[in-house]
Amino acid sequence: MNILQMENKQRIILIDADVISHFVTAGEADYINKIFPQHPIFLLNKVYAELQRWPSQAMLERISLLLSKKAIQIMEFPEDNEMILKEYRWIKQMLFKGDGESACLAVARFSKNILASSNLRDIKNYCGMHKIDYLTTMDFLCQALKTGLFDENKCNNFLQTLRKAGKKLPVISIKDYQCTPITFLG
Repeated sequence: MNILQMENKQRIILIDADVISHFVTAGEADYINKIFPQHPIFLLNKVYAELQRWPSQAMLERISLLLSKKAIQIMEFPEDNEMILKEYRWIKQMLFKGDGESACLAVARFSKNILASSNLRDIKNYCGMHKIDYLTTMDFLCQALKTGLFDENKCNNFLQTLRKAGKKLPVISIKDYQCTPITFLG
C-alpha cells in the first residue's frame, strides 16, 4: 500500500525527530504509541536517517527497541510520487528545512495524515496554509493526562527531565499549559 492509499484508511501519525526524542529523553518512550492508540505512528526513513546522525547511542538503541516492538514503524519516503518528491525538494530549497522535516511536511500534505512535530516555528504556517493536522509533544502530554495514562506528576517529571536535558517546551508544569481539544482525531 502506498502513502496516498492510506488516506482512505486509518489516519497515521508521521512523527518527526523532535517528538520522538522528547519521549526517549524523558524515559517515556514506551508510551508513545499508547497515547493515540487508534493512530499508528510511522517514522519516515528520512527522519530515521536524521536520527542516526545524532550523537546519542542510547537514543538510537531506544528507537531501535521501539521499532522491534512495532510501537513505531519505518515508512519509506515515496520517491516515486512526483507530487510529494517535488514538494519535498521545494520545502528543502525554499523553506530551508532539513531532510526529515521536509519529508514529513510533504508526505503529510498529500496523504492527509497527521504530523507530529514540536517545531512550531518551522511547521505552523506551512500546516495552516495546506490544512495539515499536527500534534506537538504538548498535545501528546495533554492527551496522556486526559486519558489517565499519565497523571500530573508524570507530566511534570517529563517536562522537568526535558528541561534539564536542554530541550525547550512552552511550560515547566502541565498545569501552566492550556490543553486544547484535538478535534481532528474524531
